[in-house]
Amino acid sequence: MLFNKNGTGSLEFKALIGFIYKSINFDNLKSYVGFAERDLKKIIGKEVFQVAQDHYDSENYLLETPDEDHPEYPVLDELVAKIQYPLAVHTYRKYVPSSDLTHGDKGRQIFVSEQEKPAFEWQVEKDNENLLRLANEATDLLIEFLDDHIDDEIILDPVEGTTEYVIPWGTSAAYLASRELFINTVDEFQKIFMIGGSRLVFISLVPFMRRVQDNEIKACFTAEKYAELCEDIKDGDFSAENAIILDKARQPLALLTMSVAVKRLTSEVLPDGIFSNLTTSVVKSKMPASKIDRNEVSASLEKDGLRELRKLQDHLAKLEAAAAGTTVEAVDFTERIDATEKFVRL
Repeated sequence: MLFNKNGTGSLEFKALIGFIYKSINFDNLKSYVGFAERDLKKIIGKEVFQVAQDHYDSENYLLETPDEDHPEYPVLDELVAKIQYPLAVHTYRKYVPSSDLTHGDKGRQIFVSEQEKPAFEWQVEKDNENLLRLANEATDLLIEFLDDHIDDEIILDPVEGTTEYVIPWGTSAAYLASRELFINTVDEFQKIFMIGGSRLVFISLVPFMRRVQDNEIKACFTAEKYAELCEDIKDGDFSAENAIILDKARQPLALLTMSVAVKRLTSEVLPDGIFSNLTTSVVKSKMPASKIDRNEVSASLEKDGLRELRKLQDHLAKLEAAAAGTTVEAVDFTERIDATEKFVRL
């Protein structure tokens, strides 16, 4: 657990989340910390989390006097801090709904006095939204920090030249999974579709992107060419021809991914059924798009994605023809279709 060193868990939480009372008993939060840690490990990987845990538990955490032989200690101090904040917010999010009630021998009750009364439901919902937003933004900052320090190394033996990474983010399963895709950074995705610069949103899209790449994009290439492109992505070194191919492949990949995501990410699957994420309130608020609207957006994105997919296929066909010493002219007949006309001229 990345909290409560020397029994100061409540103070740590208060320092991270300034608007809570320091009188909150950390013992009441312990089990919820475990839930939050499990969720965060899925994003940054168990390896990275374990490095932070080992440093937090060591005597080298938050040294008053810098250790010149270990310049990595301040970086690890910051790693712990970057992980602790989203952990604390997610923990509080999971804890506070039940703490809003008193659980006694007569069941669940609410506390009301002349000075205090329960918040209105819309106020609670607004606060829940804000807590989730804070946690997500903190997770984005954590991932940006990991990206910035991905190449930091510790020299183990100057004579032998052996080193190891300060933070094993670049070798973690969570990071490597994204490197298998034609789009593996937020910036690359945002050149095609804006997602607010959120790395957390990007990670949420990775499963959809992998399915689209495996089912639609991969089929456009020979096995040899696809393997070559994947290797180029891992190495970060592309020929001029492959750079053009990847640019054309990323267009349908992003659009078709979003076509799937706009339908999937607005619903929640629970044991009792499938529910739309909707909050009602007496104040102005955002409402999820209706099923019809989502399907229309999805269909539009799919149409655009398939158009870009045909452009990729046409480009690859021209390259193959050029290699064979022939020429090919690809025509998109759908561009000649006019919905207002009764007939189509080919």
